[in-house]
Amino acid sequence: MSPSCTRIISGGQTGGDQAGLVAGVTLGLETGGWAPRGWRTQDGPAPWLSRFGLKEHPVWGYPPRTRENVKDSDGTFWFGNPGSPGGRLTLRTCAELQKPSYVVIWPSAAVPLDKEISSFRAWLHVNNIQTLNVAGNRENTNPGITDACVTFLVKALKKQ
Repeated sequence: MSPSCTRIISGGQTGGDQAGLVAGVTLGLETGGWAPRGWRTQDGPAPWLSRFGLKEHPVWGYPPRTRENVKDSDGTFWFGNPGSPGGRLTLRTCAELQKPSYVVIWPSAAVPLDKEISSFRAWLHVNNIQTLNVAGNRENTNPGITDACVTFLVKALKKQ
C-alpha cells in the first residue's frame, strides 16, 4: 500500500514545520502553506519560505496560519510533544474543523519510529490524505526534531 500524499504544507516554523517542507522537496512533492504575517519564525523573519510555495498570512500570529493550514489540508501530522502550546493549538484546530490528525510523540522510548511508519501509512490511506499538513515542535524546544521528522517522513512517504 503506497501513501497517496502528493503535497505537503506547513506553517514554516523551525523544527517540524520546516522538516515537512524539506521532506516534501526530497520526495519531489509539491509544497506550500501559510506562514504568519512577517514570515515569523523562531530564527526571525523567513521570507525565503516562499521558495517552498508558502504564502504570508495577512494576520499576525500563529493561530490564523495554523487554522488555514489545517483547513487547506486533508489531514495534519504532528511530530513532537502534543501537549506543547503549538501542539494543543494545532490538534484543537483539527478537532474544531473535523479534520483527521496523526501524532508521533518525539522523543519517545515507547514506540520506535520505524514501527510508527506502518500505522502512519495506514492512517494516510484510510483518510485518503493527498495534502498533508505537517506541524511540530520548534527546534529550540525539541533539539534534533528537524532531522528526526525529515527521516520519518521520507521513509514513510517514499513510494513502495
